[in-house]
Amino acid sequence: MKQFARFVTSAIFVLRSALVIQAGTPLANHNDVWRYHKGNAGAREVDWKTTVDTNLGPAWLPANGGFGYADNAAEVSLCGTILADMRGNYSTVAMRQSFTVVTNIDPALHLTLTMDWDDGFIAWLDGTYLVSQNSPGAPAEPPADAAATATHESSRGDNSAQPAVTYDMGTVGTRLPPGTHVLAVVGLNSSLSGSGDFVQIADLFLETNAPPASNCISGLILTNTTWRAADSPMEICKDLTVTNGVTLVIEPGVTVYLDAGVNLAVENGGALIAEGNATNRIRFMRAPAAGTTWGGLTINGGPGSPETRIMYADLEGNGSTAIHSNGGAVLLDHLTFGSPDRQYVSLDSSSFIVSDCVFPTGTVNFELAHGTGGIKPGGHGIFLRNYFGGTLGYDDVVDFTGGKRPGPIVHFIDNVFSGSQDDGLDLDGTDAWIEGNIFLHVHRNGNTPDSSAAISGGSYGTDTSRLTIIGNLFFDCDNALTAKQGNFYTFINNTVFHTTKTGGIDFASGVANVRDTTPSPTIFADGCYLEANIIVDAEQLVRNYDPAQTAVTLNENILPLAWSGPGAGNLVADPRLAHVPQLSETFFTNWAQAQILRTWFGLLPDSPAIGSGPNGRDKGGVVPLGAAISGEPENVTPQTDALLHVGVNRSGHGIPVTGWPEGSGYTHYKWRLDGGAWSAETLIADALTLTNLTRGPHYVEVAGKRDSGLYQDDPLFGAAATITRSRTWIVGDFVRVDRISIAGDNTIEIQFTAQANTGYTIQYRDSLFAGNWQPFMHLDPLPATHTNSVAVASPQDTPARFYRIVSP
Repeated sequence: MKQFARFVTSAIFVLRSALVIQAGTPLANHNDVWRYHKGNAGAREVDWKTTVDTNLGPAWLPANGGFGYADNAAEVSLCGTILADMRGNYSTVAMRQSFTVVTNIDPALHLTLTMDWDDGFIAWLDGTYLVSQNSPGAPAEPPADAAATATHESSRGDNSAQPAVTYDMGTVGTRLPPGTHVLAVVGLNSSLSGSGDFVQIADLFLETNAPPASNCISGLILTNTTWRAADSPMEICKDLTVTNGVTLVIEPGVTVYLDAGVNLAVENGGALIAEGNATNRIRFMRAPAAGTTWGGLTINGGPGSPETRIMYADLEGNGSTAIHSNGGAVLLDHLTFGSPDRQYVSLDSSSFIVSDCVFPTGTVNFELAHGTGGIKPGGHGIFLRNYFGGTLGYDDVVDFTGGKRPGPIVHFIDNVFSGSQDDGLDLDGTDAWIEGNIFLHVHRNGNTPDSSAAISGGSYGTDTSRLTIIGNLFFDCDNALTAKQGNFYTFINNTVFHTTKTGGIDFASGVANVRDTTPSPTIFADGCYLEANIIVDAEQLVRNYDPAQTAVTLNENILPLAWSGPGAGNLVADPRLAHVPQLSETFFTNWAQAQILRTWFGLLPDSPAIGSGPNGRDKGGVVPLGAAISGEPENVTPQTDALLHVGVNRSGHGIPVTGWPEGSGYTHYKWRLDGGAWSAETLIADALTLTNLTRGPHYVEVAGKRDSGLYQDDPLFGAAATITRSRTWIVGDFVRVDRISIAGDNTIEIQFTAQANTGYTIQYRDSLFAGNWQPFMHLDPLPATHTNSVAVASPQDTPARFYRIVSP
């Protein structure tokens, strides 16, 4: 689908300078917060299309724009609000978006309205009719119980999908003086209950009728060049190349039009710096008069090539891969892709960071992100906090090949994978670090000939995959893992829920699958090592298991059924999760929505998983990113020394030394005490020893070095760069209690020896095993050793109360 624009802006667009508003300015955007009114919510106000938001009644609900419902997730992937109660209850929805203009607008600019709809709509600006499709009686407002006069499929529908349409509403003229304005839309379904879908996505923009001829660019850029917002839009008429040694800078807010078949390329040694921001995104899109798609954006590179940065940008209307890096170095951040029939990114032999991007579900068969050749020497490969839609048939969400320790390897950290009919991650002959991700709804379907798994891989030539998988959440997948053809995975501190073939066409499912049997049997995996995982509702633990062919070990997991193979310490028990979701609750349309799983998969206070994982952490996938610390002293201790341990790191149990020469997990760490200077690099096997601690509170901070070679606090990880902090403890003297006696009803007297120059606090709580200690009384220090006698009275209605004395 092509969308004219997709921007994230505030609900009210405010201009803070006296500059003339330029072309490409978003006025009302479907990603903003709108007000909407359901057709069964009573009569709409007579002036609802013109009045201010505060005059609207309580039936007008605020919500993210893009409204709809459908039988398939792809059709509503651009909808911020799902109308789950619409079918059979109401056939119309009124929507409005207010925006404020605070400076004069060039009257020659054009208003453009982009609509993506199913089945009809009618739109007004400040109560003046703009355009309609399939709206009965237009330009009159349809009744609340009206139906569209014909059917129309939205751009992501599954039955004769139609592209979004951009309507040129003519020049602004005098229509937008400074002040508050309202875009109002009524969306109509074709029937009350017979329609399986409804979509309304509206965007209002300012544009020029045609780009100035001076902005029509092609050929070679031979000198450093800046495309300024004041000159936007910029039109590329024929192929354009940024040459070696040259940088092209594109300012925030610029729209780049590309004519039919046109490509934008960066030579090895060149760079493109297109850094938009949250309120002024950059757009790469088809020229209005192009009639068909443009090509793609290609970044070429080699050893030492400069970094291309594309941030807060929207790419749509491309006819080939939107962004292809061939040996380049790229930072792709906060991007959206509006052509769901073409691959979004291809990263071959490159260095890259792909962060906070939205990859919509494809409407045809293709892999959303692809890469071959591993990561170029001296580079890095990171997928971070992205939202991935699903795929159709025999295509993986991300297919990446290459990269072996001790060289740079690929990282997948804190992403959301919303579904696949093949695999979520397919990593052949590839080593990887996979941490903190959410994997959902992976089921073999379509023309997929072999098993589907959230994480899968086999061999590539003579190379096999060695994957460290830690702290992830899996829900509703045929298989969490498929390791075959000599691969080995370590699987530590993950939560796997609802492992089932239901929803797909496979004949079996399992948490770990160690070979494929269709379309023909493959070589077995070298094996898997599973520790400290929570596994719930699984049809089987290990699929296609043969202990003579593969080494699978389960240690200290919480399981739904017994495991009789190698390992120890497994517990068949209810892990006591905070919420057991229904399948219908787990279809999320963006990254933020999916984070509720971390709350749902959290542990109730009586869970056997609490504190029973590696280094004293909880079992399961709801754990912080980064290394763990254990061994801190209790809250108060007289000891001035402490011995702490950092982890996790695992070897043995069949874990191949050739894949993990220093063990799987964290191989080294650095630490600092009480916010001081960082230590030198320390082997993970060496304990953290503290001596001669002063009286008072202390804590330790640690940064672990992943087996990928990068520290957890490396700035490359952006928002996911973390430091692990221990509990705080206090070095002080134990208090010597001399006598405890009853002094009256619910009152005791505590007598103890107080040391010179030492203050004390008496604390209480109502349970010996739960709750926080609360202060009851503070005793100031005195210059000499002395005896203190304190009367402590408990409330009459308290069945039990516990006290302690701490210092300092």
